[in-house]
Formats: sequence, C-alpha cells, structure tokens
Amino acid sequence: MSKFIALTRVLLKNNVESFGKGGGKFKLKGIALIIFLILCFAPLSISLGAFVNTLYDMLSQIDQQGVILGLGFSMSCLAIFFLGIFYVIGTFYFSMDINYLLPLPLRPSEILSSKLVVVLVYEYLTQIVILAPIIIAYGIKDGAGILYYIFSILIFLTIPIIPLIISSILVMVIMRFTNLAKNKDRFNMIGGIIAIFIGIGINIFMQRTASNFTNPENMQRLFEEGNNSFIGLATKLFPSAKLAAAALAENISSRGFINLGLFIVMTVISLIVFILVGEGLYFKGVIGTSEAASKRKQLSNDELYKATKQNSILKAYTIKELKILFRTPAYFLNCVVINFFWPIIIILPLVINSDNMESLEMIKSFLNTPDYFSIILAGSSLLLGFVSSTNGVASTSISREGKSFFVNKFLPISYKNQIIAKVLSGIIISIIGMVTLIFTIIIIAKPSPLLIILITIIGMLVISFANFIGVLIDLFNPKLNWDNEQKAVKQNLNLIISWPLILILPGIITLVVYKLHLPISVTTVLLILVYMAANVILYEVLISKGANLYKNIK
Repeated sequence: MSKFIALTRVLLKNNVESFGKGGGKFKLKGIALIIFLILCFAPLSISLGAFVNTLYDMLSQIDQQGVILGLGFSMSCLAIFFLGIFYVIGTFYFSMDINYLLPLPLRPSEILSSKLVVVLVYEYLTQIVILAPIIIAYGIKDGAGILYYIFSILIFLTIPIIPLIISSILVMVIMRFTNLAKNKDRFNMIGGIIAIFIGIGINIFMQRTASNFTNPENMQRLFEEGNNSFIGLATKLFPSAKLAAAALAENISSRGFINLGLFIVMTVISLIVFILVGEGLYFKGVIGTSEAASKRKQLSNDELYKATKQNSILKAYTIKELKILFRTPAYFLNCVVINFFWPIIIILPLVINSDNMESLEMIKSFLNTPDYFSIILAGSSLLLGFVSSTNGVASTSISREGKSFFVNKFLPISYKNQIIAKVLSGIIISIIGMVTLIFTIIIIAKPSPLLIILITIIGMLVISFANFIGVLIDLFNPKLNWDNEQKAVKQNLNLIISWPLILILPGIITLVVYKLHLPISVTTVLLILVYMAANVILYEVLISKGANLYKNIK
C-alpha cells in the first residue's frame, strides 16, 4: 500500500507539472485558461441544468423523476468508457515513464492502480461537465436534504471506476497479444484500433438492446408502475449506474442505503477483478512496447537513387510530419484514426435501428431539396470546421515536438517553412475526414453533384482556416514538457481552446444565412470571400508573428 501511495503521488505530481513550470507567468496563464474553459463549458452545463428542471416537472407528475438520474449516470458511464479507451492506451502502455517503472520492485497491480488513479482524475473533469449539473439541478428541484448531497459526492467519486475498469481490461486483453509481433508500434496501433471497434460494437449492441425495451407496451407498463420504475430501463446495461441512481433517488429510505451498499460492493469487486487481470496480463503486454522493429534490405543503385532523391524542403518537412503522425501510436490513434470514424459517429445512430429509418428518409429529402442548399452549405462549413479542430493535428503540432524542439532550431529550413509544413500536414489529415464524410453522404443520400462540389470547395477553405488557427494557438502556448506522447495530444488544452475559436466564424455565417434566407449563389460567394480573406490574414500573421513566436520558444 505504501508503494501504491508513493507512486500515485509521483505520477499525479508529474502530470500536474507537465502543464508547465511554476511561477507568476504560469499561474496567470493558468488562471486565464481556467476562466476560458469555464466560459466554454458553462453554456453546456447551464443547458443541462435547465433541461433537468423542465424534465423534472414532467416526470414528477407520474412519479418517474428518478429516470433523470438514471439517464445522467448512464450517459456519464458511456462517455467515460469511450474516453477511457484512449486514456488507458496512452497512460498504461505508451507513457515514457514505463521504462523507468518496470525495473523497479513494483508489482503490476501497484503500477496499474496508480495509473488508474491518474486516468480517474482526468475522467472527473468529464463528469464535472456532464454529471455535476444533472445532480445539482435534480437536488435543487427535488428539495433534497444533506443526505442526498453526501450520497452524491460519494457516487460522483466512484461512478467512473467500473466503466473505466471495463475499458482497462478490454485494452489489457488486446494489448497482451501485441508483443508477439516484431513491429511493436504497428501492432500497438492495431490493438488500439481493435479496442475502438469493440467499443463501437458495444455501443451498437447497447442501442439495439435499448430499442427492444422501448416498445409502447413496456413503456406504458413502466409508467403505470410509478415509484421510479423507469430507472431500470434507463440503466439497463449499466447495473452500477442503476444502483447509483436508485440510491440517490431513494436516499431517505432504507432502500437507498441498500442500493448504495450494493453499488460500493460492486465497485470493490470490479477493482479486485482489475487487479487480478492486471497481475496476469499487464507485464506481458507492456514489456517491449517502446521497442521498434527495423528492416535490413540491400538497395540497388536505382533504389538508392530513388530513396535519396532530393525533394523540396517544404515537401520533405511535411512528409516528415505525416510520417511521425502515422508511425507514433498515440498520435495515430488520437489524430489520424478519428478522421475515419466520423461517418460511424454521425451516421451509425440513424441506421442501426429500424425506428430511425424514417429520420434517414427525412435527411435524404432535406439534402436533395434546392431550397435548403444555402443552409446545408453554411452548415457544412460549421461541421467541417468542427471535424478539422477535433483531430488536433494543427493545435498540437508544436507541442508534439516535446523536449526535442530545440533540434528544429538547427535544421537547415526556415521557421516559416517549418510552420507552413505543420499547417499542410494538418490540412492533409483533415481532408481525410472531409472525404470520408462526403463519400458517406453520397452513398446514403445521393445529393446533387453541384452541392457536393460546393461543399468540397468551401470545405478546403474551412479546413485551411481551422489549421491556421490551430497552429497559431499552439505557437502561443506550446506544451513541450511531457513524458508521454498521449499527453501531447490528449491532455493538451490547446485542443480544447481551438474548438470554440474555430467554430465562431462558421457559426456566425450559418446564423446569418439562416436568418436572412440567402440564396445559394449569395451564400457561396459570401463563404468564399470570407474564408479567403480570413486565410490570407492568418497566413500573414503566421509567417510574421508566428515566426517570431517559433524563434522564441525554449
């Protein structure tokens, strides 16, 4: 236990310090960043609280208000499960501290438990945005007493454990077999992709199962039963969420204490299973993950000439950026793979259930109605701006250099070309996301070729705009002090900062087009002129101000 506590303290301290060194400037920047994040997420939290307030009034009339807690806990568990896959892969397997921890006299369970706490801390940030507003709004509306809030704190701290452990065991089972191959990086990436697909498969299964329970007969019976019986339906595939919701909804009765006790017992059992599985699988899966295979091949004169043929400096540096993105597992899983999953994330909920086919037909009709082309074109700029900002290629382009950034100062390439190469690598990766989305829309809806051409043209301008802003943000606040590639991309607040800044302009344009009912010709000209002007301005800023910022990075 003493080793676990000591290691946990070191890992937590290391993660806090990875955001930068102490000092007045850092504290001021940290305070400004906290205020910015609060402003970004406050609308979402306020909206959730308002939604709970309205929903409570409706459900309390039929004694089903407890379903709010059930849905809140289920939604939180689902978000933690999916985010946990990425966090676990990076923290458990791709962290640079692994090479220092493995030789120490530590058991697998001690290393795993400490790293689980680190991941858990980051998951609490997700809960603050999603779950805390629901719990607080429900308590205020219900006129709950002190016992409700005591239960709430206990459940808030423990509810992420089970979904996070499920993610961890899933990853450990997959990664256990990746060290059987010579190319560790390649198989680690394959293992991560398999884990993501399994997570998506579980989500499909959950949605299909949930749809089987939402037929009118079952709904009518559950509503007639009252006494919060609908909680069981809302938390059908998350037993821990069901117990937590029931404990909180019935906190003043003996059933509340019983459910809370069962919830704690289930959480403890899951921790024991986690430790046992970790003892058997972790070391066998993590040993060798930092190794890389190499090929020895004798080249002919022609092959040697082709391999050493000189490229332009800008092209060569851009290719270097892309190779690092594709070869580094943490960067590939977090920055590249996400671009292939947007069709699944957006379209999948519409096609997995037969009940949604009517909605799909409505979408087809909408995309093929000329009167809606203007708002579709403007809305696509908003969507593609979001897609470009979420891959994080541009907004982490400087941060990914890490402590070896000083090497860039000695390369025979100007700062301007280095910056432009980072923008180009982001544009190329973002185009992948745009092409997958457009290709999926063509298959499903078969929209007008004119609309597809216009979306592609505007999309290229929006993608350039988004990547210019992303690189500029990372130039102002690079995160170079990290010991784990995962931290450079997944725990980099520049990625979060870039989202609202990138979406402001397309959001305003979409609103203007909607309010003024602009025709497609005017909308097209407006979008092209605005984004071309914005890109020219951002380009000039990058090659002047950006080059100075790049030069002064230490």
